[in-house]
This record gives sequence, C-alpha cells and structure tokens, in this order.
Amino acid sequence: MLRKVLLLVAACAVIGTGTIWAQSAVLSHYYGLGVHAYFAGDYAKAFQHLTTAIDNGSEDPRCYYYRGLTYLRLGREDEAKLDFEQGAKLEAADVSGFYSVGRSLERVQGPERHLLQKYRLEARLAALQEAERIRRERYEQLRREEERVLQPAQPAVGIPGAEAAPVQPAAPAQPQPPAQPAAPAQPPMPPAQPAPPAQPPAPAQPAAPADNPFAPESAADDAEGDVNLGRVLGVFGEAAKETAEAAADTAGNVPDAIPGGAAPEGQPANPFAF
Repeated sequence: MLRKVLLLVAACAVIGTGTIWAQSAVLSHYYGLGVHAYFAGDYAKAFQHLTTAIDNGSEDPRCYYYRGLTYLRLGREDEAKLDFEQGAKLEAADVSGFYSVGRSLERVQGPERHLLQKYRLEARLAALQEAERIRRERYEQLRREEERVLQPAQPAVGIPGAEAAPVQPAAPAQPQPPAQPAAPAQPPMPPAQPAPPAQPPAPAQPAAPADNPFAPESAADDAEGDVNLGRVLGVFGEAAKETAEAAADTAGNVPDAIPGGAAPEGQPANPFAF
C-alpha cells in the first residue's frame, strides 16, 4: 500500500513538473517571437507576443525589458519605465542567474540601453540593501537570544506594557468624637489583717520502752512464776492420784483372766495385760 502511494506521488510530481516545463516552453516561445518581431521593426506584433507571455504568468525579466523597449519605440515612455522597473526586480530576485539577461541584451545599444541599465543598477542596489537589512535583523535576533540565554533569570516585576492602574485618592478621615473622661480611680483597699501566728505542735509522748528479753527478771516476777508453777504441779499431781486410784479399783474388780494366775505379790498390776 505504501509503495502504491509513493508511486502515485512520484507520478503526480513528474506530471506537474512536465506541465510546468511545457508551460515554460510555450511562454519562452512567445518571448522569442516578440524579440524577432522587435528587431524586425514590427513593434505592434512584438508588443502582442510579449504581452501574451507576461499575461500568462511568465516571470522572465527579458519579456519586460523587450516590451519596455517596444514601448519606447511606440512613444510610450511611462509604460516603458514601469516595465524596466518590474524586469529589474525579477532579475535581482533571480540569484541563480537562470535567465541569461546580459547575453540577450547585447544587441540593444544607445540611449535605450543606458536607460535600461539605470533601472537594472537601481534594482541590484535595492536587492543588496534588502539582503543587508535581513542579515542585520538575523544578527540582532541571535545576539538578543544569546544575551537572554546567558543572563540569569530575573524575578518578574510586572507585566511589560501594562499600564499602571490609577491610584484612587483616599477619602478624607472622619473626625473622631471627643473621648469620654475616664472614671476616677477607686481608692486602694486597706491592707489585709495579718494572720495570727500558728501554735507550735504539742510534743509527742515518748513511746514505752520495749521489753528486753535478755534483761534479768525482777523478784516479783520470780515469785509470781513460782506460784504459777506450783499451781500447775498441784493440778497434775491430783490428776495423777485420781488416775492411780481408778486403776487400782479396776484391778480388784476384774476376774483373773491371765493364764498364769494373779500377779505376784509385791508387783503392781498391769492394767494393759491380757
């Protein structure tokens, strides 16, 4: 698909180029007919052929030069100067020198050639001045761009070209009302009565001394201990006596159950014997 598109574009370019060349060939043919008619002295026919080439878009400066020369021979000097001026502009724009203007004008001599050369020189000078102006503008543009790149960025102060807003006059200040007199100050309060001095705390009672287990006992304690010990021994003695009496009674009432007979005399009976 891409190949077909490229072939179509190439064909159109070839056809367009061929058309341009064909058109240029036709216009060049009319230019040649006009030049032959001019040198043959047939100025009316020369004017007709050259005008046909110009009206159909020819940018050949030679067409304007020879039609201007034809105008001079017909006594129309003003139209001749206009054609000379236009032809000189086209020649100055033809930097590549595609049209051989100098060779085509070799047969033109005399005052007509001097007048034509005047317009050619003026057009060349104007072209040089225009080229110099363009060169200076490009140089200035490059210099400004270089300065802009080298300079550090500055903080924006305002919008260039914008007019400052007019400052509105401030309204006159309103008079302030008179200040009210301040109320008289209250007399200072009398100083507070000093608080009575605090009473000193009562001295604490000394704690009772702890009993020393290693201290020697007093005589009263010894006597009280002896009395208590005697009471305990008396209680245990009475209990032991009652126990012994009960055991004796029990031994006398119980039958002789021991196979060996009664216990020998003189030995206490064993209450636990069988």
